[in-house]
Amino acid sequence: MTKPVMYVGAAIYAPEDPFATAMLVEDGTIAWMGTHAAAKTIISDAMTVVDVEGALIAPAFVDSHAHITETGRHLSTLQLDHVRSKTEFLDELSRYAAGLGEKQRVLASGWDETLWDEAACEGDAGVADGAALPTVAELDRAVGSRPAYILRRDLHTALASSAALTAAGLDVPSGELDGAWMSEQEHHALRDWALTASDDELRDWQRRALSSFAQTGHALVTEMAAPHVSGGRDLEVLLATCEQEARAFPSVDAFWAQLVETEEQARELVASFSSNSRYRRLAGIGGDLSMDGSIGAYTAALRQDYADAPGEKGQLLLTPRQVAAHVIACVTAGVSTGFHAIGDAALDALLEGYRLAADVVGARAIRQQRHRIEHAEMLDAAHIETMLDYGLTASVQPRFDELWGHTGDMYEARLGVERAGGMNPFGSLSAAGVPLVFGSDAPVTQAHPWKAIRAAMHHHDAQQTLPARAGFLAHTRAGYRALNSPDPTAGVLRWGASATFAIWEPSELVVGSADQSRTSFSTDARARTPMLPDLDGEKLPECWATLRHGEILWDAQGLHP
Repeated sequence: MTKPVMYVGAAIYAPEDPFATAMLVEDGTIAWMGTHAAAKTIISDAMTVVDVEGALIAPAFVDSHAHITETGRHLSTLQLDHVRSKTEFLDELSRYAAGLGEKQRVLASGWDETLWDEAACEGDAGVADGAALPTVAELDRAVGSRPAYILRRDLHTALASSAALTAAGLDVPSGELDGAWMSEQEHHALRDWALTASDDELRDWQRRALSSFAQTGHALVTEMAAPHVSGGRDLEVLLATCEQEARAFPSVDAFWAQLVETEEQARELVASFSSNSRYRRLAGIGGDLSMDGSIGAYTAALRQDYADAPGEKGQLLLTPRQVAAHVIACVTAGVSTGFHAIGDAALDALLEGYRLAADVVGARAIRQQRHRIEHAEMLDAAHIETMLDYGLTASVQPRFDELWGHTGDMYEARLGVERAGGMNPFGSLSAAGVPLVFGSDAPVTQAHPWKAIRAAMHHHDAQQTLPARAGFLAHTRAGYRALNSPDPTAGVLRWGASATFAIWEPSELVVGSADQSRTSFSTDARARTPMLPDLDGEKLPECWATLRHGEILWDAQGLHP
């Protein structure tokens, strides 16, 4: 039997005991908390003592929206997040392809032309505005005869070489067409061809991704699996990996985005992923069940035209009646639902679908199951009121605002100043009482929880900021509640709770908010409000260790002998 571990010399984020500096972990549970002085009276040779020398011990994070295999693949292949011009894009691709075999697939991801610097593109042939994409001919020159699939950061579209398009059974664009803004169906066909992998390859990518989540202080990841993202086999392999290697990685709760029409279909779908293991089940039917696409790819469904693409309003993929049938089927089967909805027209249709469902099963039945909206970016006051009516959770990604929400960024270019100004209203959601959970949408953004909390603190609209404490709760305890966790102590450090926490290197700790006028708790130390790292400092804290139910998932400093 493993010896109990007494952690001392810590700053512990424990609202019930904010002055605690020591914590005893035994059999995967927090058996005691108190001061270092009190710990000295109970320490014995039967314990292992770990002095963390001023480090912060806090509940481990929950990523409420991620794509695990995609993240592992992204980490394992060419990453283009840093690219800032078309020339740089093509040069990186050419160098990478040169190291591969002549017929080997070129897989890359992370490009986002809205972040390309116009000045850096001035010398690019054919570039007029800094956002022009490489043509298929230019891709062919960069990769040669190799089939290349280069996935955009939002996962909703891609660039492909002529060899890849031909292999996927798609037409090769003629002339100077870039071939990026393909239909959902075309992109699915290209993905099905390009991302075919063996079970061993899938497991390797999944392990790499889950390890990266552990290294950033996560103990639970909510997987948003879908036929159009990674496929059913991928989810089966992931669930099996989690079951067989449960002690090595963060927990995974999975949504599967498949539309159903009847209670029987919902039950059969859940049963198809079920066994006696906790991992052989679904957290819900939906998640990335798409109402629309993304703003960056012009596929989010809007009420009005895109500002930089007159005549284009995006793609509405589901009708309110389809939504209603799905919700009714899932509610009667006792299963949670979730939908991907970004644009205002998509949110209109989605919430109308919930209204139609409520006419049949009742609003109370819907509220009881904690259904959710993924992204929910173009919300207005009426949307928020309807979300409250049906108890819907907003699963949001604060780093979207950091990347694309400020003056001159992509939202403003696509939507115009007025519509861009209302994007991602975190403050309004929180003030209204809509449950908020934070995720990364990895690999769309890096799974770095402190950066997400900081992004919410520095929202482009000062009225929509969240204090650090609210963001921290949205990234920890709220993530378990959104999954209907039966454990009321999940995501909290207290006596009797699971020993699921992360240890962060020592740093300045503060109690504060980006906007003190919006803070609903005292920042005076005498108020015993637990403290968090100063996220406005030059450096964010690094994760020293992550534990789940007392099991070590990550130990960068060798704290545990």
